[in-house]
Amino acid sequence: MIKVLVVCGALRIGGAEKVAYELGMRRDVNKLKIDYIVFGDEVGEYEHDLIMHGCEIFHLASPGENHGKFIRTIRSIIREQKYNVVHCHTMFNSGLVLSAAKKEGVPIRIAHSHTIRASKNMGMIKEIYQAVMRIVIHKTATDYVACGNEAGEWLYGKDFYAKHGKLILNGIDVSSYAYNENIRYRIREEKGINDSFVIGHVGHMFPVKNQIFLIRLMPEILKRRQNAVLLLLGDGAERENLMKAVNDMQLQDHVIMTGNVMNVNEYLSAMDVFAFPSLYEGMPLTMIEVQSNGLPCVISDAVPQDVYLTDLLDKTSLQDDRAWIHKLCITARKNSLKYNDLMYHSGFDISTMVNKVYEIYEKAVVCN
Repeated sequence: MIKVLVVCGALRIGGAEKVAYELGMRRDVNKLKIDYIVFGDEVGEYEHDLIMHGCEIFHLASPGENHGKFIRTIRSIIREQKYNVVHCHTMFNSGLVLSAAKKEGVPIRIAHSHTIRASKNMGMIKEIYQAVMRIVIHKTATDYVACGNEAGEWLYGKDFYAKHGKLILNGIDVSSYAYNENIRYRIREEKGINDSFVIGHVGHMFPVKNQIFLIRLMPEILKRRQNAVLLLLGDGAERENLMKAVNDMQLQDHVIMTGNVMNVNEYLSAMDVFAFPSLYEGMPLTMIEVQSNGLPCVISDAVPQDVYLTDLLDKTSLQDDRAWIHKLCITARKNSLKYNDLMYHSGFDISTMVNKVYEIYEKAVVCN
């Protein structure tokens, strides 16, 4: 039995979190025991299923609260549980975990990058921290994984990633995202948007996802499409601010916030066009889901080229409000059903992703 410790910031609904979740849920329970470390006391939506599937979840204080205590706790958990693999999804903080894992003699230590540079003006302290952690990761990881090439170059450095990195594309259950006319009508009936032109979005309500941009566009969109509705799936720290903006702009009848939902695949079929105005991203699973559904998308030009797998994505500058308004108003579904098969053969099916990761885990057998 190979024992794996997966370290991720949380197990709420989200891209990197979904990858971590699928690794635990799809494993052969006779070969792999997978446990998790998450930061903080929040119990994420994925935790119940993982616990029922035999996974143990440790809630630790964020490393930023006390680096020394964090490292000591990690080492204690690794020592007591005797893990063969430590798999980190926490970007630069992975250096702290992997350093602890190396000191405890864990043979397989995986860093996994899911995002790209957050800002060009991070501040000197953060830049120094990231530079130091990049070196630590180089020295303490055995495997350098990334969901996209830009994400790999950001965490490991371009030259290092080119020499040592491994690209493992994020995956989803592609077939479950296929466009479904019956589900479309059911969701639209449930939400009272039968005759609406539905602009959809899925994402954590954090500043990086930039939902406020879409809310601010709605008054002009409504001048062109009076039946337009902005359907926002997700939750997070910005929700209260977003709701205030909706109320201030008197958009209560035209903006729907569902909170987190487990059936994103069904909601996508209910949408007419998708909007993705992120300030930055790595390789967002949402874009794989959207294209698997055959849903056209107006997308920020800050998102990496890795996501452009079909002709459904229309790259648009966040500096050009007029272009966003125009494109969101005129875009329409066409031949939605054909895209699911295209995406299945693109390498983004979930079984492809998890099997590549499991292959790395299985190296622990050789090491032992």
